[in-house]
Amino acid sequence: MISNKKGDHNYILLLFLLFIFVISFTFYACSFNNQPKDKIDVGEEDPFLNQSNTRSNNEDLKSETRQDSKEEEISEEKTIEENEQIDLENEEELEGDKNKEISEEDKETESLTIKVYYADSIVQYLVGEERIISGTHKYLSAFMEILKPPLEPGHKALVPATTKVNRISFDNGNIALDLSPEFLNDRFKSDVQDILLVYSIVNTFTEFPEVNTVSFYINGERLSTLGQLDISNSLYRDESWIKKN
Repeated sequence: MISNKKGDHNYILLLFLLFIFVISFTFYACSFNNQPKDKIDVGEEDPFLNQSNTRSNNEDLKSETRQDSKEEEISEEKTIEENEQIDLENEEELEGDKNKEISEEDKETESLTIKVYYADSIVQYLVGEERIISGTHKYLSAFMEILKPPLEPGHKALVPATTKVNRISFDNGNIALDLSPEFLNDRFKSDVQDILLVYSIVNTFTEFPEVNTVSFYINGERLSTLGQLDISNSLYRDESWIKKN
């Protein structure tokens, strides 16, 4: 009986030691698995830190790129605005020049009021009738009014209606009037009427303030006489033939 108890005691001790061994082995195994696989030496560069720095540098580069891009966009917008401003100024200048040209053109085409001269009822004096003419080709317009019948009763036209205008030119205060031969051939021939005929034209043209004298031509040749009237020189306005009211 005593021998069996001693054997049981040894068996229990063996189990206890085996249990301790298993516990120790398990603890060691767990400790080994929990150690980091890769050790980082303090003297070595941390790859995670390097990756972080690279990411930071990339972000800084992207930020600088975005900033440069933004500055370029601002510069381009500024350049576009400056170009638009220059274009606007040029358009305004062109518009001003255009308005000036239109204004000058309007000035040339605006209506003018002058007097054209006919003979009175007894054909002894000149009488004036007001006409509104266009500023365009105003000298021709004035002469064409002389060719028309007078509006006032008793007034008589002096220039033959068959007369044609070859040319009217203005130079240095003088009107050079070039007419067709009908001006001579179809007129009513008398000394007084020749005078009234000539001065009906001269006094009409000198209604324009810039006109001082008138010279006469027939088909390009200078007309020196009309009947007994000497008109070889350019003729000035003569109001002595205008009827006084």
